[in-house]
Amino acid sequence: MGDSDGRGATDRRVLGLAPGAPVEAAGQDARKYATGNPVVQRLIARWLAAVANELKASAPVTHVDVGIGEGLALARLLPAGAQVIGIEYRYDKLRVATTSLAGCSGIVADAGMLPVRDRAAGLVTCIEVLEHLTDPAVAVAELARITRNLCVVSVPWEPWFRLGNLGRGKNIGRFGNDPEHLQAFSPRSLETLLSPSFSHVRVVRSFPWLVAVATQESSGQTQEPASRKERTATIRRQLRS
Repeated sequence: MGDSDGRGATDRRVLGLAPGAPVEAAGQDARKYATGNPVVQRLIARWLAAVANELKASAPVTHVDVGIGEGLALARLLPAGAQVIGIEYRYDKLRVATTSLAGCSGIVADAGMLPVRDRAAGLVTCIEVLEHLTDPAVAVAELARITRNLCVVSVPWEPWFRLGNLGRGKNIGRFGNDPEHLQAFSPRSLETLLSPSFSHVRVVRSFPWLVAVATQESSGQTQEPASRKERTATIRRQLRS
């Protein structure tokens, strides 16, 4: 599933984990999704229902999930029998996902260097990943490169996500921010991050998360950006403006 050409290859690079994040973290996702807090459970259920609603219109296609983790979010999103290729940096988390999710195959890889050919995936999902990255623009360029039709991205909606953590006494010393969260997104900044790489971007609010629905026109309808490097540079310029 290698890259089909060399466009912008110099800008593809390993992003790795957030500084200080453990390399082995299986069980981390399970603790989050198994919380006994009924309010958090309701919010998670509503959020994943919003994501699932955006996936309904997608016909059976090659589905790549970037940052699959332990597969717990995807397990609530996929219809029975669905096939998905999960990409994850941490092997121990990926092993949990491929073991528990029927129809899931896995690849250990970095979000900044996806081992998938250009426009190979009809559907790409990326759930709670971009906030963990030192340079999310690189990952977005990769998401756009492999997406043929639809890419659905979700991130925490700040400052509400942090305030929610504070309200339940979590990460108080960091003002509610998770130690592995390096980026903070609002509806506008998320749209700004994605728009240079996709034909159309729509941001759905599902407090305290954001769900971005990004689409690509077919190659016959739109001209492909000259290079991934130029596309990433455009994203960074817009984020600074």
